[in-house]
Amino acid sequence: MPKVDRFTLLFSLNSFAAAMLALYVGFALGLPRPYWAMTTAYIVSQPLAGAVRSKALYRVMGTILGAGAAVALVPSLVQARELLCLALALWVGGCLAVSLLDRTPRSYVLMLAGYTAAIIGFPSVDQPQAIFDVAVSRVVEIGLGIVCATLVHSLVFPRPVGAVLRDRVAAWLGEADRWALDLLRGGAVAASDDRARLAAAASEIHMLSVHLPFDTSRLRETAGVVRAMQDRMLLLIPLLSGLADRMEALKATRDAEVREALDATAAWIEGGAERAAGLALREDLRALAERRREGWDGLLIHGLLVRLAEAVTALGEAHALMGRLRDPDSPLSPDLSASAARGGKLNLHTDLSLALLSGAAASLAILICCGVWIYGGWGDGAAAAIMAAVFCCFFAAMDDPVPAIRSFGVFSLVSLPFSAVYMFAVLPAISGFPMLVAALAPLLIFLGLYIPDPTRTGAAMAVLMGFCNALALQETFSADFASFLNANLAQFVGLFAAIAVTAAMRSMGEDASARRVLGRTWRGLARLASARTAPDPAGFAAVLVDRIGIITPKLAIARDLVGVDALRDLRVGMNLVAAQGARDELDAAGRAKLDAVLEGVAQHFTALSAGRGAPPAAPLLSRIDEALRTLVATGRSTEGLSGLVGLRRNLFPDAPAPNLEALT
Repeated sequence: MPKVDRFTLLFSLNSFAAAMLALYVGFALGLPRPYWAMTTAYIVSQPLAGAVRSKALYRVMGTILGAGAAVALVPSLVQARELLCLALALWVGGCLAVSLLDRTPRSYVLMLAGYTAAIIGFPSVDQPQAIFDVAVSRVVEIGLGIVCATLVHSLVFPRPVGAVLRDRVAAWLGEADRWALDLLRGGAVAASDDRARLAAAASEIHMLSVHLPFDTSRLRETAGVVRAMQDRMLLLIPLLSGLADRMEALKATRDAEVREALDATAAWIEGGAERAAGLALREDLRALAERRREGWDGLLIHGLLVRLAEAVTALGEAHALMGRLRDPDSPLSPDLSASAARGGKLNLHTDLSLALLSGAAASLAILICCGVWIYGGWGDGAAAAIMAAVFCCFFAAMDDPVPAIRSFGVFSLVSLPFSAVYMFAVLPAISGFPMLVAALAPLLIFLGLYIPDPTRTGAAMAVLMGFCNALALQETFSADFASFLNANLAQFVGLFAAIAVTAAMRSMGEDASARRVLGRTWRGLARLASARTAPDPAGFAAVLVDRIGIITPKLAIARDLVGVDALRDLRVGMNLVAAQGARDELDAAGRAKLDAVLEGVAQHFTALSAGRGAPPAAPLLSRIDEALRTLVATGRSTEGLSGLVGLRRNLFPDAPAPNLEALT
């Protein structure tokens, strides 16, 4: 049984009301397939009102785009049925591939455009003269379902996305505060899996924030503040992780002045991390860091204090932005207001080759079904091609889509007995729309209770969509068992084609997926080290933090990647950014030594990404120590010095301290 609370029950009732409203209006307007509107109302429905409205917009755009593609392709190629099938298959695969490069809810536009063209185009092959009418009716019916779902979920006790997002951000910031306090009070200095999952939470918050401009509350006005908050979150993860590393290296060091600075920072955080006080604390930490540059322990302390000053800055700004999220009318400093106004797109991990492979798999599965349909003379074969397109698109973002496709198929099969009972026993015994609503209510409301649960959404939607589509409610009712059986058989032919092709071309295990993401990370670090200009720290951190969120659960399962530390790669990346920032402050000789370090780091990660293992440590370690001597001797580049120390600590954590005499 589902766990039922007020929000779950309200969601199910609202979704049912939206579906019945769409069905009633569809009947009243004499639409040819009003059940499309009913099904769409359920597909668009989301627990949060802002998510409903954003998905509604994206679905309208995708439907119109897909309908336009079908209208363009079918009349032009209907005389060459094989060529038309190829064109539609390539359209679906191309749209899917491009959609996978945008890992936000906006990707729904192109994914839907792909399989909408298949839904409209394949059944119109035998009636090409009706393609425009079919496309228009599809757009109208989908639009009707969207409008009904949007109205009901926006007007009847809407649950704002802003409130949920604000609570998620507050919880994340509270966890970051606790992590910092653990470090400063001498507690858990090592980065645990729980800390790494902060990266996953940051990515989830970003996905949720995409819906904020569509929200029903005033918090939609704070979308820029949320984006500025995300920048601080992305910087805090590597900063706190770097602090953990430096605290571990210095755990045996006793320095009263440093201990006093750590305690002052902890007290500041416990007192609410007020930004004005944080600015003064930051300057004190920087001044102390400049007095601690002698000897290896001095360099470690220097790096610790520099990173701590940066963390204080980020935490203070994050808490100030959090205050604005709690109260949209509260004042914000000019610099933070400007940061919120800049906005910008957040960089996320993408995998072009995997996206293209997913698109190719979808195209091939469709073509197999088309071959069975055309050359087997199967009248309902078009439905198989449609379902192959739908199944391949729905689950393409997963590492191994096969279990999800199989599960969806199983639960679609579960829906058939319910559909048969309603079609051949219940519906013939009732008359009038009120009785139809009363008959559908028990099953649909019960299924709707499962949709808000992420672990059960897929199963509930499979049963619900299978039930609604199998009934195919229209103005005139006819119960034909042969048609019912043949149409549903076509669905499972499409299912089997999608499973077979996906398993052969596209599926990968957790180990392979984790290695793939790690390889992309290492190649990215090699490119960064080869560059001679530092990227924006927040923009660069966004991709690596997103990858940490992706890879952390995989590393817990992957058997041959034990000991891989994704946070360490993030720290290396941020240290590279800091080291590159020092180039302009050095003379030609100093730049040459720093460039030698960067070249060595590039070679190190190129070898790792190629599967050759890390090259010998001595040459790169020697280059880092030479560059350290140069920066210490010149007394310049606090950031560059901290970056080099960080590279040495993260790449060679067990290496003995460098020659102290040469450094002093």
